[in-house]
Amino acid sequence: MNWLKLTGLCSALLFSSVATADFAESGELELFYPTGSSKKFEMPLAYTGGEYDHIFQVGKMKYNVSGQPEKYSFAVVLQKNNYVWVQEFAKGYFESFDWNIGDYKIRLYKEILAKPVMGDYILSINDTDYFFSKKIAQLTFIFDENGIKEIEVDGMVASLGLNKAKTECPDDPEAEKPAEGCEAKEEKN
Repeated sequence: MNWLKLTGLCSALLFSSVATADFAESGELELFYPTGSSKKFEMPLAYTGGEYDHIFQVGKMKYNVSGQPEKYSFAVVLQKNNYVWVQEFAKGYFESFDWNIGDYKIRLYKEILAKPVMGDYILSINDTDYFFSKKIAQLTFIFDENGIKEIEVDGMVASLGLNKAKTECPDDPEAEKPAEGCEAKEEKN
């Protein structure tokens, strides 16, 4: 076999494997509502490609696409009532969510912090926390031939680990030294 044929064969194999690189990132999502109820369902991200058919799946929705997508974005909208909405997750607003997708654990939850943040929300992706800096945040999933390569976050700022949850002062100040920065409970009359 001459070098030209061998080079052509290697190039064809290299490009054909990239062109048909299917991936399926299984995902389980749990939404928590202000009423205290919750709902669990499957929320995968997947791509399958054939010679003429290319399908991209987001949850239950399947879309015909021209090829493997490079990225997909979810908008997380902070509502006026301080709850959130994600179009792909629910028709209405909800309070928080836990989403395990591929190698990522994404959690959006409320927590009262020492220095208030928009909506009292913390978005946690694996070991990194973010706070809303705008009313709309965007999670962009970047894909490679194996699935999710990384997740970019826009409209939020990364936590530097300085803004911690509020610390309540002990009920009996004589029992122990009050923690630095603790907040006394309000007296109820």
